[in-house]
Amino acid sequence: MNRPTDFVTRLSRQFFAATTIACLLTALGICVWWLYVAQGQDSRFEPATSGLALVAAITGVYAERRAAARERRAQTLHALADELARNTELLDGEGFAPMDPAAPKARVYPRLLQSATDAALVSGTFSEPGHDELVALLHRWRDAVHDFNRRLDLTELRSYVGAVPAEELLAIDAAMHREGGQLEGVRRVRSRVVALLRERYGEVAGRLPP
Repeated sequence: MNRPTDFVTRLSRQFFAATTIACLLTALGICVWWLYVAQGQDSRFEPATSGLALVAAITGVYAERRAAARERRAQTLHALADELARNTELLDGEGFAPMDPAAPKARVYPRLLQSATDAALVSGTFSEPGHDELVALLHRWRDAVHDFNRRLDLTELRSYVGAVPAEELLAIDAAMHREGGQLEGVRRVRSRVVALLRERYGEVAGRLPP
């Protein structure tokens, strides 16, 4: 995440931790004084002790929920980074290499993965303010992957139903690899997602593809 947001997050975490500890220590001190010095005779300290304990409990629960949300976000980011790395391997691998003009033949293409992207969008992990750009880009990436995989289904269906001339197979392959074509389009969206994660969420930079 970018530095200002990361600084605010650390400051908020330290504030709630300090508030919880301070309230608990103050409540403990009042209890000790009340029992051993005032010998339980001054009842006005009882609500103060209860109030401080209640504040400590509330801040502690809130801090625990924020910590759990950070952990879920970290796991989601790791899953996204791993999925992007795998999709990069598929897009740059032999499965999408240009067809040999001397020996064109129908092929079965690998499908891009999108389960981690779907999970990230459905879970609401990035529903808090500050993640709007990532959510919008993940929606674009998911749509691009879905459309690309659907086009691969249609391409394979056309290639394997009946005898397809070599010229048509080469034309289909050329359309996929042309400038501004399907393959370039999905690679471009993938690169934008990777760039945003590397810029804003540096904790997963080491898991991201180049």
